[in-house]
Amino acid sequence: MTYRKTTAQVRLASFFLALFMTAACGSVGVGAGQQRVGSAVAAGARLYREGIATNGKPVRAFSQTDVPMSGAQAACVTCHRPSGLGSSEGGYYVPPINGPLLFSPRKLDRLRMFPQFFHQVQPQSFTSRLHQPHMRPGYTLASLATALGDGIDPAGEKLATIMPRYRLTEADVKALFAYLHTLSAHTDPGVDAHRIRLAAVFSDRLPASERDAMLGTLQAYVKWHNLHLHEDQSRKGFSPYSRSEYVPIERSWSLSVWTLKGDASTWRAQLDAYYRARPVFALVGGKVDGSWAGPAQFCDAHRVPCLFPDTDLPAWPPSHLGYTVYFSAGLALEAQVGASFIAGHGNGGPGVVQLAAADAFGQLPAKVFQQALRERQPHRQQSLITYHDRAELDAALKAGAGRPGQILVVWPGADATAAVAALEASQPRASLVFLPSRAIAAARSTVKSGLATRLRFADPYELVPSSHVKSFETRAWLHTRHLVIDHPLLQFKEYYAMNMLEAALFEISNDFYRDYLIERIEDESQKDMNPGIYPRLALGPGERFAAKGASVVRLAPDKPAGLAPVGDWIVP
Repeated sequence: MTYRKTTAQVRLASFFLALFMTAACGSVGVGAGQQRVGSAVAAGARLYREGIATNGKPVRAFSQTDVPMSGAQAACVTCHRPSGLGSSEGGYYVPPINGPLLFSPRKLDRLRMFPQFFHQVQPQSFTSRLHQPHMRPGYTLASLATALGDGIDPAGEKLATIMPRYRLTEADVKALFAYLHTLSAHTDPGVDAHRIRLAAVFSDRLPASERDAMLGTLQAYVKWHNLHLHEDQSRKGFSPYSRSEYVPIERSWSLSVWTLKGDASTWRAQLDAYYRARPVFALVGGKVDGSWAGPAQFCDAHRVPCLFPDTDLPAWPPSHLGYTVYFSAGLALEAQVGASFIAGHGNGGPGVVQLAAADAFGQLPAKVFQQALRERQPHRQQSLITYHDRAELDAALKAGAGRPGQILVVWPGADATAAVAALEASQPRASLVFLPSRAIAAARSTVKSGLATRLRFADPYELVPSSHVKSFETRAWLHTRHLVIDHPLLQFKEYYAMNMLEAALFEISNDFYRDYLIERIEDESQKDMNPGIYPRLALGPGERFAAKGASVVRLAPDKPAGLAPVGDWIVP
């Protein structure tokens, strides 16, 4: 039996397509019946997330009655999102289709609809639908098939033509039916009736002053949130029809500190152990002095949102599973910006020599830079020299790396100070010497010669953060918490992460699903919450790097920041 066309889908924007593609999920039980159920759920997940039918071929559908769609274009996740809780865009409201809501009669739920009224300026047709939603019975297998094929819901009402009409087999509908029953059906671990458990992750090699400044900010925010919640809960009905409606479903927060010890290759196992002992709803803030690859694997494996980890070394290339949200791509972003900047020196310009430390801080950006420059200028001469210590760096510079007519790019690894000292001692005569932002402080204090005029740095941060209007608000908050602002950049990041988390948790209402939390983070990031550390911060659907670009700067002692931009802001 073949059903003709459709499921609820709004063509939100082409960038929705395939951004949320993840591996099909679903467990296989021991018995034959359990195996069939698990297989059906896995097949339904693939159809929902990738637009692949049970026969392994792309599903086919038509939107607006005659616009053909197939595969990822027609995947339910494109509009209903990984959580199944829907979205809104361009004047259309996409309703939730997760199991508890789809298979129950529709009822008015002001708390769930409340955020949709305020996310965007919407046309009257959008708000009218929210004010007057029609009721319907819960979906059954038969009515789901009718909705998917003919665009008719269980109440006999026509679905919007923007939602595709699908050509699905009976097996396809049964598989999707099975999967939707599991979609956002149970509150995720780390939440109970009264509390949301969170954790911050730090590596043990961080300087104690940095860790204390960041952790102090995180703990102060948790205390502040819990104090306000306690005050609200003690005043019953203080604001009828407004915030007081949310108070019964809000939760207090607890914050654990997960300290990662030793080599980065062991961090994944350590996180697994922490999680087994005490599951959390999300990881938020903190910092690791090394690669985030292991923690990112943990986040994806356990579906734990990891919000704005502060690291120079994100998992690269980024995972499509998407459970880690970064402030920026760190050294990978700076490498791409450097390649864009140097490519502007002409396709037939001087050769480029990279000197990269043997550790991850040197090797990752060197490889990203090499690939990015090759894509822009495939015929430009490039060479890469890896060094293991100061003696090898000195030897490479003495052997002629950075001679006249070359552009020298140095990725100094974990010890930026030693690399900058080597450059000052050797005085390379390259026309340009490019370095990452982690070398700026060392260059300011060490380079006193004419080399300073040829140094260029990638800098993703606001040049004068204190001049950003939102920074005054952030500083005031830190001061009123009696916190010493001795590491403003790090403390501002922690404040931003917690502020974003609080806004997103308020928006998810009582739907404590981790996928939904990330979706709300994406939406909330569009608001003006940047505390002034970056010129621009935002996330689109499926994006996992909030900062998208950087400036190339030079040393400028006469400027307020001691730096001056060279050219325009670069988004690679």
